[in-house]
Amino acid sequence: MRYRPTPLNIVSGLLIGFSIYSAIRPGPMGFGIMALLYVLPIGLIGLVADFFLQKFQKSYIRTFTVEVLFIGLVAFGYSWTQRTKTFIIPDKLSSNYIVTIYGVDTAPKLPLDFLTWNYEIKMPDDGILLTSSNFSRDLPETEMKTYSGIKLNSKNTELGFIRFSENEIDCNGKKYKYRSWMIDSVACCMYSTKDVDSLKIRLQHQICGQKPSR
Repeated sequence: MRYRPTPLNIVSGLLIGFSIYSAIRPGPMGFGIMALLYVLPIGLIGLVADFFLQKFQKSYIRTFTVEVLFIGLVAFGYSWTQRTKTFIIPDKLSSNYIVTIYGVDTAPKLPLDFLTWNYEIKMPDDGILLTSSNFSRDLPETEMKTYSGIKLNSKNTELGFIRFSENEIDCNGKKYKYRSWMIDSVACCMYSTKDVDSLKIRLQHQICGQKPSR
């Protein structure tokens, strides 16, 4: 068998080289070790798969085409998981939380459809966005920047954020799902189940007009 360069073995070789380089120079956050643990095995599996494909598939053109399609599908699938919404938040928030509450019939829809890869939306001053869009249809990744254009989780600010909780509130028998994020310093963020419950009670009171039970 004549072993030839193909899209899969080239990409796999690049992944292996990248993981080894990252392990040698892991950087201050140690991401290089993560690359060695996760990227290196993917590269090795790709080389093995390519070897057997070339061994049993005699047509080089067919092998090349199959691998191009496979890499394209993988790249598309990964890109699909990276679709990103950007919240534009007040420079001074009234609380440490950003919340999106879904399924509110009287609220506007989010600016997205099946082909939306990213969108930006300005958050109200209280950090709580109401939308009639479905909880499960929102984009998976999140970025934030302030009204003045400063991007959170960057070197330009001490502010950072993490995903905080996913839950639901009950307004007189009508349930609304919500997703929330906590904003704090770059060393963000420590919290407990009490903080999660406290936010839910606050939303229940603020959105539904129900006082917290004692």
